[in-house]
Amino acid sequence: MRELYQVVEVGPAWYQENIPCQEACPVKTNCRGYLNLAAAGEYEKGWELALDPNPMASICGSVCAAPCETACRRKEVDKPLSIRYVKKFLSDWAHENVELDGGRRYTQPPPPVFGPPRGKVAIVGAGCAGLSAASDLAKLGFGVTVFDALDQAGGTQLAGVPPFRLPREVIDRDINGIVNENVELRLSTYVGRDVSLRQLHDEYDAVLVAAGCFEPNYPRIKGEDAPGVMAGIVFLERAYRGRPLEVGKSVIVLGGGYTAMDCASTSWRLGADSVVIAYRRSRDEMVVDEEELTETEREGMEFVYLISPVEILTDPNGHVRGMVFVRNKLGEPDKSGRRAPEPIQGSEFEIPCDTVLLALGQAPDTTWLAADFPEFRVKRWTEIKVDPETYQTVVPKIFIGGDYRTAPSTIIEAVADGRAAAQQMARFLDENAIAVNVPEYHEVVTLRRSSTPDNIGMIALEGEMARIYHNMSVDYDRIPRQEMPKLAKKDRRGLFLEVNQGYTEAQAVAESDRCLKCNFNIEIIGELCIICGGCVDVCPMDVIHMVDMSDIVDDGSIPAVGAAKKWENGVAFFLDETACIRCALCIIRCPTDAITMNRYGTVMPAVGNVLPKESIDDEIHLDLTVGAKKAVRPLPLYDPSLAAGYKPVLNGHVPNGNGHKPQVKEKELTH
Repeated sequence: MRELYQVVEVGPAWYQENIPCQEACPVKTNCRGYLNLAAAGEYEKGWELALDPNPMASICGSVCAAPCETACRRKEVDKPLSIRYVKKFLSDWAHENVELDGGRRYTQPPPPVFGPPRGKVAIVGAGCAGLSAASDLAKLGFGVTVFDALDQAGGTQLAGVPPFRLPREVIDRDINGIVNENVELRLSTYVGRDVSLRQLHDEYDAVLVAAGCFEPNYPRIKGEDAPGVMAGIVFLERAYRGRPLEVGKSVIVLGGGYTAMDCASTSWRLGADSVVIAYRRSRDEMVVDEEELTETEREGMEFVYLISPVEILTDPNGHVRGMVFVRNKLGEPDKSGRRAPEPIQGSEFEIPCDTVLLALGQAPDTTWLAADFPEFRVKRWTEIKVDPETYQTVVPKIFIGGDYRTAPSTIIEAVADGRAAAQQMARFLDENAIAVNVPEYHEVVTLRRSSTPDNIGMIALEGEMARIYHNMSVDYDRIPRQEMPKLAKKDRRGLFLEVNQGYTEAQAVAESDRCLKCNFNIEIIGELCIICGGCVDVCPMDVIHMVDMSDIVDDGSIPAVGAAKKWENGVAFFLDETACIRCALCIIRCPTDAITMNRYGTVMPAVGNVLPKESIDDEIHLDLTVGAKKAVRPLPLYDPSLAAGYKPVLNGHVPNGNGHKPQVKEKELTH
């Protein structure tokens, strides 16, 4: 069947959507920007870029769910980039090597000076959502007071994430960067007991409830209240905050999320001989990433899949002695998109144990809301009405955000929700409030062509647009994913010994240089092209396609298409940007220099006509001015042969992960 093609015009949004790591990040972190800076040895500037949209970037460097890595196109070649661990390296490096005035270690840049606060905001909850909202509101000039029932800030990350995954000093890095003259912390203050919600409502111009989810879910089975049964979130809080705690020798953990993994690993560290993780679905349905699963298995935990709890058994003294389970089979997908477990009749069996930890999720406690405002009196927390656009409740001055609004989510999702709530609160308090770091696309008015520069890596500024020419590092496609150095199992028994030891500098640079730079795009200059097809033949990823103009549909919306269809022997080039690995073989192969690989970004002059990081500066991070004509990106500061697992080129090209082998002659490589 003959294929026909439709040509459509695209704007800057299309270019942005082709950068999957940044699009997948809930706060639109410029991942490839700080990776490129790390590859160039610009660690402090890379850290500033990572921190720019995410005030909890240090925490995310240790325990982010990393949706950017799931989206990373490098997985089509071999394995996705380890974006999270490069961020961890940048955070560690900045806080160890950068000293400020007075000898203080690195902290986040101070908020702008606005004079007297534009208004007073109270935030309930000093977790990632609440603190992220506080950071944005402070930058917008509002005075913020954050209340939390715990004696330390950090929320779920402090109470529920073990220090062997998230050291407490890493949490402090982010908190210390947020708390300033516009942000006050009031800890050990339980809203609803020590101070009422009504008081906050009356004393502040607006209130954000971001109190997280600390009410555990229960399986509703016989024996769940027996001694030896404990909610996972309570168990972790006691373990890592010095509360009395007893763990038996045989532990069963119910659940398949990160809390379940943390409960299992903590039990083992506290002396359990046997730890079983019971999950009602299969391994494929677990929400935990593969690395976390692998590490939990490496520590000796036993996973039993496709079983559901039926009853908790007790001994004559009433203490837990075991559990009864029923085996499951998977049915049709439920509302979560995962296949629902269905019990198999007559398949019940028993597993002995003396401790049961329930890691079945949490919900927010809403009773204290209703104590002061009858409008919040509901049967289930999901019945509290929150406008999805404005985050506003039926009480106009009270907003709800973070996990308290959405149910337990990932850290980066909580950060995004807190920031979004802050923007809406700012607009509520002052319609002239300017958004902070909100990603937006800028229309491109003109696009002028410039001649190819003499040096790869140079920049030409052209009206409203800036073109940055392609510059990939040596052997970038042969550097394997750098494995995170781990603490040996025999040394992990301590509760506070971090497992991930951190990248070395060589590893961080090597990993960063694996980036495919999806912000670069191929451009074919029609006036120079002789339609030889060399670029099509040489491409190892089948990116470039030549299509006869007779197969192009002309609906009249683009005059140039109609004119091109009248050409004799005319062709159109179709490029699959999702498959391109930016190897530049097409550029090398082209005999007429008709192909370039450029990055386009809108030039947005800031104070003093300095280009902001999110336009050009994310690639080379030089202080370019609008009047500048060009700048050269520094070369990488490492020898690629030092990268772990590096394979040198012998007698031609090494095939990439997809099995493609570029067919390029020596004379073409030296063109």
